[in-house]
Amino acid sequence: MNFMKYSITKLSLVIGIFVMFSAQVQAMQSPHDVVRQTVDSMVAKLEANRATYEVNNQALYDMLDETLLPALHVPRMADLILGKQAANSATDEQKNAFVKEFKTFLLQSYATGLLNATGKEKVIYEPTELAPGDDKVKVKAKLISASGEEFPIVLSMSNRNDTRWRAYNLDVAGIDFIRTYRSSFALSLKEKGIDGLINDLRGKNAR
Repeated sequence: MNFMKYSITKLSLVIGIFVMFSAQVQAMQSPHDVVRQTVDSMVAKLEANRATYEVNNQALYDMLDETLLPALHVPRMADLILGKQAANSATDEQKNAFVKEFKTFLLQSYATGLLNATGKEKVIYEPTELAPGDDKVKVKAKLISASGEEFPIVLSMSNRNDTRWRAYNLDVAGIDFIRTYRSSFALSLKEKGIDGLINDLRGKNAR
């Protein structure tokens, strides 16, 4: 398994565990509230419908689309992954198409990670300092897996020009979400352009 594939696989598993069990957040600051409220809703739906989700991927994707994605700034993530040059040169139509396919790719890549959690994982959160007027914050935590392995986590969130805090990047044990996917898509973007990358993602999503 090459490094990129290993990194994405590891990131997928840890994100799944982190998202499901970060409902332990106790801080009252608004970025934490977004995480907690989102996760509380997902956990309740997972517990009530796990049997369905295990045999019906689309039902799981639909739940995450409704519950998780509003807490993610997918267009900003897409721009960061494309890089400044590609993002600035892309038309609105191309950007919208990439965001659509990348959103589907995210759902399909990480949904099963939620079902792989054992219920024995723990998340320990660090205090978050948020000064008046701040529009960006990093929520730091440490995930302890069921086997005792520890993963430091840094969740980048922002409410800049927005109505709520949303996550736009995640670093797990030194694996940066944006950097990982920018590298993963770089060759396709260079050789085929943004339209080619969109088509590649569309093909992967259709499998």
